Amino acid sequence: MITFSKKGLKLFSLICYLLFLSCSDNTVYYDDESNSSQIENYALDYCVVSGNDLNDDTTDMVPFSYNHEGTTIVFCCKPCLPKFKKSPEKYLAIIKEEIEFIKKESSEKNN
Repeated sequence: MITFSKKGLKLFSLICYLLFLSCSDNTVYYDDESNSSQIENYALDYCVVSGNDLNDDTTDMVPFSYNHEGTTIVFCCKPCLPKFKKSPEKYLAIIKEEIEFIKKESSEKNN
């Protein structure tokens, strides 16, 4: 039987808690066809919350898509979602502005 001192028990509890947190499945995998197709068809190439590049292969971040009232938004990672949910109007306005700019730029190239 293993016995712990008070400090040892606290340390053991902390380690167990941290291991539990690291095992939570917050990952969205690319093999999910709907998620990967939403990411590929997304108008922006950066995360509207963090500003990180969605196509950056140098990081461990896994892009995460979220449907907000019929609008698909792609984030660089799942932790950006709570930040978005705090003030979605702010981020939706940025997305709308960027899409309008992209459309305008595209139509100017075609003329």
